[in-house]
Amino acid sequence: MRKPGIVLVLLFFTTGSLLNAAELQEKFSYGINYAWKHYAGDFGGIEGWLKKGVAADPATYAEELNDMAAHGIKVVRWWVWPEFWTDAITFSDDGTPEPLGQQAIDDALKALELADEAGLRIMFCLFSFDGFRPTREAYGIRMTGYHDIVVNNEKRAALMANVVTPFARALQASPHLDSLHSWDIINEPEWAVTGANQYGGTLGGDKFEPNDDLEAVTHRQMEQFIADTIQVIRRETPEVPVSVGSAAVKWASAWKQLDVDFYQTHIYNWVNDYWPYDLSPADFGLDDKPLLMGEYPVEGLDAVAHQTLLQSWYTNGYAGALGWDYRITHSPGLAESALAAKRSVYLDELDSFADNSISPSDTAVGEPPIAAAKKTPLSRPSKPTILMD
Repeated sequence: MRKPGIVLVLLFFTTGSLLNAAELQEKFSYGINYAWKHYAGDFGGIEGWLKKGVAADPATYAEELNDMAAHGIKVVRWWVWPEFWTDAITFSDDGTPEPLGQQAIDDALKALELADEAGLRIMFCLFSFDGFRPTREAYGIRMTGYHDIVVNNEKRAALMANVVTPFARALQASPHLDSLHSWDIINEPEWAVTGANQYGGTLGGDKFEPNDDLEAVTHRQMEQFIADTIQVIRRETPEVPVSVGSAAVKWASAWKQLDVDFYQTHIYNWVNDYWPYDLSPADFGLDDKPLLMGEYPVEGLDAVAHQTLLQSWYTNGYAGALGWDYRITHSPGLAESALAAKRSVYLDELDSFADNSISPSDTAVGEPPIAAAKKTPLSRPSKPTILMD
């Protein structure tokens, strides 16, 4: 969203992932990043700041989810713990994650329920590069950084056992599991990685340039963290597809060795300058699995209109596109009335594209798999009947 040696022991490729990838490819995942109502607080709450999670304030969250659905949106990318601010995640004196508080689970279950009622599906984005800020006390709460957990085997194992496992296990048991579109393990991990890309790359993609305010880790350490998380997700929610929200196609090679079902990349003006929006997945070497555009600016890119972007990705065979973002968090300082006016414009554009450009009539035999999206118009939400929307 922002910023213009541990040995791997996990088997990255499993036999169960191909089916999920094929099912994902059958639909154009068309939607928006929520990405949060209360940053780092939607799933667990932050009592010291009077920030309520989903289960404690369901009517407010339902209103916004229903607004998205009313504008043709089908998939919502929702951030879970971009930083460890929530009351639901606590730590021992040495920084080891303790068992997850029930509130975070209740919030996730309520989110799935509300999504089901609205006819939406949720992509839960568990972590973000933001969490690699140093541990600190600020504004009355303790903010524990990811770094020491990621690089320490015991602490990382505790995070998997005490936090990720119960969270995913609870969702698997939900009667609204069909409303779980997919998992995004971590948002834009590249901004918290330092040193060389161990798989190489071009146009600068062979190395990482981490944000100055983060405690960065090596590529291998980040890969291990993501792989550990995927292993838990696979075990607890075996039929739910998995991805990594890469900051840019610049680092296309960085996460290809992981056991993901679909690729996800993001685009902003700085990315478009070198890797244009109108190229296809094959042009980037990412056509062996579905490719989803997980973030793009809803106002469009420089000299490229919003609906032009959507049309290009749809016709070029992308698996979907999710705009950044519903609450327009990239426009700080605007009055709520101004934000509402901007929101109205781009939501209407989304609605128009869903109504007029995603056609239900093109069902020719031999068409690309993503074109199967045309068999079901996405102009209005409906309760899903298959794994992926």
